[in-house]
Amino acid sequence: MKRVLFLFIILGLISCKKENTESPIVNEKTKESKSKSEIAKIRDFPLKNLSKVEVLSYEDRMRWDRKITKKDNKYSKDLVVGYKLNFDSTKVKERVVLNSVLKTELLELMSQDSCKVQELPADCYMPRHMILFRDQKNRIIGYKELCLGCRGFRESKNLENYNGFCFSQMEELFKKAGIKYFDEDYE
Repeated sequence: MKRVLFLFIILGLISCKKENTESPIVNEKTKESKSKSEIAKIRDFPLKNLSKVEVLSYEDRMRWDRKITKKDNKYSKDLVVGYKLNFDSTKVKERVVLNSVLKTELLELMSQDSCKVQELPADCYMPRHMILFRDQKNRIIGYKELCLGCRGFRESKNLENYNGFCFSQMEELFKKAGIKYFDEDYE
């Protein structure tokens, strides 16, 4: 915590030398204001060609996903192959593209360390949400699939170590984005 505070003090001193033309991001709960560049400096996000972020919701994928090869099982198969989803996308109930404010909020959530999560055993994994990270050509370059109920997740290899988010914060962000499906009851 002392290191983070020290980092913010150094960044504050450096930023005094040049005018900040970026719009600040205000965390409503703490009323703290951070510029986009400050957030990016906290942790260098690995997806350099990131263009847009999309959130999907669907019924428990473990019940209907049958695209499994003999070498894979439903817990270890690649969810994205050749920059495309590797499951039946007709089962997707909602698709929402995050606006720039929500996209920045998501990246900040993933980069924090306040709610370090651990992947749970596969027995309870019932994923209903996926975050897709797309490049300029609309190809999927990273993903996180979430089970908000059991607090489990799967991710692309390039997003490992970006799991500092709290699941309650992630659910709140999904609701802000307009996602309505969270369980078997569709609001």
